[in-house]
Amino acid sequence: MTPRVSVVMPAYEAAWSIGASISAVLWQTYRDFELVIVDDGSTDDTIRVASAFSGPIRVVEQPENLGVSAARNRGIAEARGELIVFCDADDIWFRTYLEALVDAVDQGAQIVVANAWLLFPGGIDEQRLLFKGHFPRPEEQRRAILERNFAHNLAIFPRRLVDEIGGFPEDRRRGEEWDFWIRAIYSGYRIELQSKPLALCQWTSTGLSSGWESTDADEIEILSSLEGRIALQDDERAYLRRRLASPAPRQLARKGDAALRDRQYAEAARLFREAGRLSPSDRMLVWKGRVVSIAPRLVGPLVRARQLRIERRVGFERSDVR
Repeated sequence: MTPRVSVVMPAYEAAWSIGASISAVLWQTYRDFELVIVDDGSTDDTIRVASAFSGPIRVVEQPENLGVSAARNRGIAEARGELIVFCDADDIWFRTYLEALVDAVDQGAQIVVANAWLLFPGGIDEQRLLFKGHFPRPEEQRRAILERNFAHNLAIFPRRLVDEIGGFPEDRRRGEEWDFWIRAIYSGYRIELQSKPLALCQWTSTGLSSGWESTDADEIEILSSLEGRIALQDDERAYLRRRLASPAPRQLARKGDAALRDRQYAEAARLFREAGRLSPSDRMLVWKGRVVSIAPRLVGPLVRARQLRIERRVGFERSDVR
C-alpha cells in the first residue's frame, strides 16, 4: 500500500546521531508514512546503523558525497508519498510532530514548517526557538523571503511542488534551502508555521565562524540571480537592488553583536538599526535595534549582560553567534 507521507532523511557521516533520529521518526503517532534515508557517501557507520532498524524504511546509497541538495533530490525521487517531510539525521521529533504537520495540511495549509527547540552544546534554553516572534503573514511572504529565509528544512509540502518548481540546486553547498523556498513562494505557495515546538534541532558550531563568509557570498549569488528566474514586481525589484548594495542583514547583525560584546553600544545600535531596515519582517532584530538605540550607554549594558548570560547557559563560544 502506498504511504501518504514520505519522510526524507539525508545523511552524511551521521553514525553518531542517526539512530536517535530514526527512532524518533518510527515512534510517531501518525503511521501512514515511509522513511527514505539517503546516505550521501558516508565513510563511517551511517549505513550500518540505519540498516539495523526494521519498519517502513528504505536506505538508499550514493557512492560519493554529492551534498545535501543531491541527497534531498534523490530522496524525493525515491519517495512514493503525496506529501514530503524532511528530517535531518541529527533532528529529534517528538511523538506528535508528524501528526501535527499532516493535520495542518488537512486543514488547508500548502507548506508547513515546524517550530523546534534549538539543542546547543549546553542543552536547551526555553528562549531559543527555531522560530520566535512574528512569522510573515501570507500577504507579506513575497517580500519577506527576499529579506531572509524564514522557512526551514523542518517542513512538509506536496510532492507536486517539486514537479512544478524543480528540486534543490545541487551546485550549491549553502543557501540551497533559501533558493528552494524563494521559488516556492514566487510560484504562488504560502508557508504556515506550526508554532508549538515539536522537535529538537541540533545546533552545531563546527566550522561556523569560517563558514559565514561563504554563506554570505552564496546569499549574494542567489539574490543576484533572481531577476532572471522569478517574476518580480517593481517594489520587489527595487528592494532587491537596495539589498544587494548593502551588507546582508545577518552580517550587520553579527557585527552588531560583536560591537555589543566589545561595549561599543552606539555602534551596535547603528548596526542593528541598519539590519532592521533591510529586514523589517524580522521583528526581533528590529526590536533589538530600537531598544539599544533608546539610550545606548544605558540600555546597551543590560542587553549585553542578558545576551552573554544566555550564551554561557547554552554553551556558545564568541564565534558561534550569528
